[in-house]
Amino acid sequence: MISSTVMQYYIYKMSPCPNTSVAGNAECKADINVWVQAVPYCLIAFSEIFASITGLEYAFSKAPENMRGLVMGVNLLQTAFSAALGQALVPLSADPLLVWNYVVVAILAAAGGVGFWFTWRGLDKREDELNMIGKTKYKGRGSALKEEERV
Repeated sequence: MISSTVMQYYIYKMSPCPNTSVAGNAECKADINVWVQAVPYCLIAFSEIFASITGLEYAFSKAPENMRGLVMGVNLLQTAFSAALGQALVPLSADPLLVWNYVVVAILAAAGGVGFWFTWRGLDKREDELNMIGKTKYKGRGSALKEEERV
């Protein structure tokens, strides 16, 4: 988001028009290469990949077998909260407020990252312990009833 903020700031700064009319006027284009936009898109894509893979790893390697669905559900619930927050910021997605939109998202992401680190900073020390979680014997009431029917 910081790269998006800087890029949008320079788009406004280099445009010959006022910030309120940059998007709607072809004569207001800034002399910035369009490929500069690839930087924020790539960074966002990498962050999404890292978040998704980490959620899948914890759901399928650290959680007990009968809790994997719950762990993935909590992970997807957090993704839904993030999407709802993004929708709440849609009114800031218009000229001349785009810089503020990116700044607010960058600050929220930084605060979330710091909170995440403080919450889970000791988890690496417990890596071996978490990898040794045994298989559960509890399979749920539905599977016990099916086993009784087979007998």
